[in-house]
Amino acid sequence: MTLPGKKVAYWLQLLSYLSLITLITLWITVLAPPQTFPIALVIITCVVPLLLPLMGVLHGRDKPVNWAAYLSLLYFIHGTMEAFANPATRILGIIEIIISLTVFFSASLYIRRLNKP
Repeated sequence: MTLPGKKVAYWLQLLSYLSLITLITLWITVLAPPQTFPIALVIITCVVPLLLPLMGVLHGRDKPVNWAAYLSLLYFIHGTMEAFANPATRILGIIEIIISLTVFFSASLYIRRLNKP
């Protein structure tokens, strides 16, 4: 079994990372805004951590890509909790699970390809 090249792995992890940021932002602002908390507070809590390693991810540096992979696991946990606990946002939770796992595995693949000659 051959793994995809470095460029394919880079684009896969970048697109999945950007789609995770987009999904979380849309979820909070448009699709299911929170009823009890201010929207700005929820955006700061949920979206800003994803924006911290963004410049390094865009440049394809290994440490920010690693951090993005680790951060995606928090969103996997969030999506799992939403999928099981809240029937109204079950579909969004499942989509978040899929995207966050794609971020994690594609970033892992990219780091593996980056370190191979």
